[in-house]
Amino acid sequence: MLARLFPAIHRLIDWGQQYDLPDKCLPPRTADSVCGEREPDFVAIVTLRGGGLACLHVEVQCTRQASFPDRMAQYHGRLHDRFGLPVISLAILGDTSPTWRPHASNDHYGMALEFHSAKLLDFRAELSALRPSLDPVAIALAAHLTALATRRKPAMRYTAKLGLMLPLYRLRGKLRELTEIQEVIDWLLPLTPFWQRRFTMDVEKFLEEHKKQDKNSLNYIVAEHFIQQGLKQGFPKGEALGIAKGKAVGLAEGKAVGLAEGKAVGLAEGKAVGLAKGEAVGLSKGLAQGQAQTLKLQLQVKFGQPGKETLRALERAGPAQLERLAIALLDAESAAEALRAAGLNIRGARGNGKRRTVC
Repeated sequence: MLARLFPAIHRLIDWGQQYDLPDKCLPPRTADSVCGEREPDFVAIVTLRGGGLACLHVEVQCTRQASFPDRMAQYHGRLHDRFGLPVISLAILGDTSPTWRPHASNDHYGMALEFHSAKLLDFRAELSALRPSLDPVAIALAAHLTALATRRKPAMRYTAKLGLMLPLYRLRGKLRELTEIQEVIDWLLPLTPFWQRRFTMDVEKFLEEHKKQDKNSLNYIVAEHFIQQGLKQGFPKGEALGIAKGKAVGLAEGKAVGLAEGKAVGLAEGKAVGLAKGEAVGLSKGLAQGQAQTLKLQLQVKFGQPGKETLRALERAGPAQLERLAIALLDAESAAEALRAAGLNIRGARGNGKRRTVC
């Protein structure tokens, strides 16, 4: 990431040395501090080429926010207090405004902080070159730029997402991070239920046509087909994922000796386990838990850590409200806006506009 977005900073760090990822939680400076506990996006203790250690702080901001420079200054001060090291502050700007480029904080009383920033929009001209890349950072960047270009355009997003995903299967032997990259693309490019079903069928058809015979080739079908089967049968999402992985292994091994026989064995065993556990857990409980957990993750990735009231609302929400929230998250500018659209009016819902983009 640093090599592409901040090449000068990347050259300052001795990457041959080990680096430490400390606890990011930053307590308030005093018991009566107006600013409470904070948690920056990424913090690492690194070794500099010139000798000595430094604290590397990276913050991701995906919406225009006037208070962002001040937040960078707060993080800088607290990190310096905690570690007693020079702090390198970097900002990754993933918003849609080409002119918003904060790089400094100034309280007008002599206290100022300058920080480095990288604007993801500046890479739009490189989008066609980023898509076929084997670099996970380039793929994630391409997905983010595609998300900005396809807001409120579900058909265009479906086509673009398919164009990003299918080449990954062709490169599966060269890309060990396939599953992780799939998850990143899913977070950045969510689809409405109609287009998601079509997307899953197209991926399944592609895999059948290319007769991929390794376990990684089944990862997406696990994520979309088998997990949905498990949720419909009543599993919490964790159990559904475990059973889905078991099915995928059975199918992959079966393909090695015969596609038809492998499918029969894998699906039969998976259905038997799924039916028994689904009856025990219950359809409605498993589906609601799985949807709520997924939406909690999407809220955290797009807007930052959800507040307690938001989490309680997710626990109480019914299936129809969860479905509306999933659709609202495609275009919402804040967590509060998405909750209102779903009929979940939470007083004081946290929606600071921070999106935890993986890049």
